Amino acid sequence: MKLISTVLAAVLFTTSFAAPAFAASPDVYVVNFRNADDNNSMRLDSQLASAVAISGVNAEEVVIDTSTAAKWEKGAHEAFDRDIVPVFNQWVGLPGFAAIVDANSKKVIGCVNSTFSADEMADKIRQMAATSSGSAYMSRASISSKTTRCPAAHNVDSGK
Repeated sequence: MKLISTVLAAVLFTTSFAAPAFAASPDVYVVNFRNADDNNSMRLDSQLASAVAISGVNAEEVVIDTSTAAKWEKGAHEAFDRDIVPVFNQWVGLPGFAAIVDANSKKVIGCVNSTFSADEMADKIRQMAATSSGSAYMSRASISSKTTRCPAAHNVDSGK
């Protein structure tokens, strides 16, 4: 019985340390800045999850929702857990777009908004993820007026 207990303890010990190794960290974070009262947020929400799935990249959606104080606080914790607090601080309170953030460097690569369809967002997310990993990607020429430039910072330190 002592041998069985020792073997079982060893297996449980080994498994407890091995489990996190299987969890793959994302290549990019798709940080959705939203508010339930914002029409652009509603349009973006209806497309973004599909776009992330269609993109086929290793991406994680992070929701920064300022609809209520509790959701705002949850978003702050989500940003802290992923070490993207500067991204949170820059745009919290400005809803209706999603910032694509390199998960390793924590730098913003670009943004998408509600003017993009799910397929267009997926294509842009795929391109930005390829850029973050240094991979080549196939781009289709376009004369679209849509841009992946991010909005101006919403929260600016006045320097006081």
